[in-house]
Amino acid sequence: MRIYFPLWALLLLLGYTAQAQQTFTSLEELWDYAKVHNINLQLATSATQRAQLSHKQAYSNVLPQVSLNSSFTSNEILQTTLLPKILQDRTAQPGEVIPVQFGQKYIYNAGITGQIDILNLSNWLQIKTSNISAAISKDSLSNNKKLVYQQLATQYYNYLLMQKAYTLATKSEQIADSIFQSVTYKFTVGTANKAQTDVAKINLNKANLSVINAQYQLSVALNNIKNLLNIPLEAPLTLTATLSELEENYSTHPFAQDPTIAIAQKQEQISLLQYKNNVYSFLPVLSVQYSTSKQQNNNEFQPLSGTPTWFPAQFWTLKASWLLFNSGSRYFNLQKSKITAQERKWQVQAAENQSVLADENLKLALYKAKATLEKGKENMGLSFDNYSHISNKYEEGLASLDDRLSAFNDYLTYQNQYLSNLADLLVQQYQMKLRYQNFN
Repeated sequence: MRIYFPLWALLLLLGYTAQAQQTFTSLEELWDYAKVHNINLQLATSATQRAQLSHKQAYSNVLPQVSLNSSFTSNEILQTTLLPKILQDRTAQPGEVIPVQFGQKYIYNAGITGQIDILNLSNWLQIKTSNISAAISKDSLSNNKKLVYQQLATQYYNYLLMQKAYTLATKSEQIADSIFQSVTYKFTVGTANKAQTDVAKINLNKANLSVINAQYQLSVALNNIKNLLNIPLEAPLTLTATLSELEENYSTHPFAQDPTIAIAQKQEQISLLQYKNNVYSFLPVLSVQYSTSKQQNNNEFQPLSGTPTWFPAQFWTLKASWLLFNSGSRYFNLQKSKITAQERKWQVQAAENQSVLADENLKLALYKAKATLEKGKENMGLSFDNYSHISNKYEEGLASLDDRLSAFNDYLTYQNQYLSNLADLLVQQYQMKLRYQNFN
């Protein structure tokens, strides 16, 4: 029995598969996904692979260079040489010459030549330099990870913050709408004035704007995360974490090394190697060359034949090259590289000092953000309690409508302050999380 699968159903299934739901439960899951899919990290990974190949390529400069050579010469007209005629005729007068042609028409030659530098310190320094450059490319990849992770953390925490903001704004919107409806009714029956109605409407507009802004920020944060993860716009993306699930306790272990410091340290090493290379430029280069070849001469075109005889030739060459003077260029290069090496040393020291100070400021900022958030949360709660208390008094006729409207306006203000304090804390939290992250 055959079962026929409708084409439209197959296309629908393929489309559903292509747009499979992407769900992330934590920031770490976003980071893991970005390692593979973020375009900047993909390019940085390719750069690291190229640097590793360049390091391997540097070794070829110290290996023997072997070449296979062959040639074929057809002497259409043999070169004429003038010899003393006395070689042919003993009676010839001094100064008389005869033209003679030497050689044969066809010449075949084949051989192998090998050469190696036995004293060329620049080549070995190049190997060390390429090795450090490969290590720098890895540190650059780590630094790119740090930047991408920070961008993801910014959008991730902003999304969670806007979820909280949306919840609070929705609650405020409901309260503001209830107050506005009540004041509007009282205005129609003459127990509320136009100014009170306007204030109630302004408070409702504030709450409406907070809801609109939260919805907008939620959508933008999701789109930015998709961009960082290289996910198409139409692909579904869900973040399941909430602020209540975030960890706020941090390790007491030392921070991980900042990739920028590692890069500065390796750049200092390269500058020292460049300085040494300029020193070695004053030394000679010593190389050995060996060559073996065979040659055949024949007036008949008979390539690769056994006759006539192939005549062998072999030789060794020991070559020394020493540049004694080149207008002082090497001396000035040496002095410039010495200055560069000193500058790199200063930069490393400055980067290390700045990192220590930045870490200390981060701890202080986190402490301050926690303290201000606690006060901001307390003030928001107190202002809502005050609004509730005045509302009850208003219902009992013991408080004016103006007092109620003012109390609700104060609550909206403290709510915004709380969200601002929460945003500041989230920034410090993910900055702290990044400092403990190993990007290698």
